[in-house]
Amino acid sequence: MEYQFIVNIKRIIKCILTYIKHPIISIKLLKDGTRNFCIGKNITINGWKGFDNLHCDNGVYIGNDSRFLFVTEYAGEEYKPEIRIGKDVCIENRFSALAAAPIIIGDNCLFASDVMITSENHGMNPEETSSYSKTKLLADKVVIGDGCWLGEKVSILPGVTLGQRTIVAAGAVVTKSFPAYSLIGGVPARLLKTYNFEKHIWESVNNKND
Repeated sequence: MEYQFIVNIKRIIKCILTYIKHPIISIKLLKDGTRNFCIGKNITINGWKGFDNLHCDNGVYIGNDSRFLFVTEYAGEEYKPEIRIGKDVCIENRFSALAAAPIIIGDNCLFASDVMITSENHGMNPEETSSYSKTKLLADKVVIGDGCWLGEKVSILPGVTLGQRTIVAAGAVVTKSFPAYSLIGGVPARLLKTYNFEKHIWESVNNKND
């Protein structure tokens, strides 16, 4: 009981510090109805329209040195970036979200430090004569299901959907979608285990054909 009281006090202090350090972001979120949120220091939001396209539910924690990039126009093309973060999501330090298409993060997710999610990438046509940096972006929606846990230094690439309660091992680069209750890892990420609700255990998957 005493421990929970201390935790609650620390949370209140962090929320107050958020209002002081990030008044513009705080006013925007409070106006949207968001409550009980904590944002660390040195947060950057690039893309002026990003304030209209960033939505958080209650109880969100975002760690230090995180960045949000909203790409609305690039190489003559227009994009519709959006980042939505669900309820009671905990995101540790140095998180990066790079959006030209929607990035949707479900409720109760846990992200370790240095996680990167992107819904945009540069074009990959080697026959282009100009730099890849000048090509039109490939934009595709990313969805992280409720209750997912992303380990340290995980990268999620455009077009990926992770089903609920999926666990992503540290250092994984996720290039394709996976169903709910998966444990994935590697570069590129592959399915390692699935959860068996009848036996109440994680079961290994045969990946010989991967």
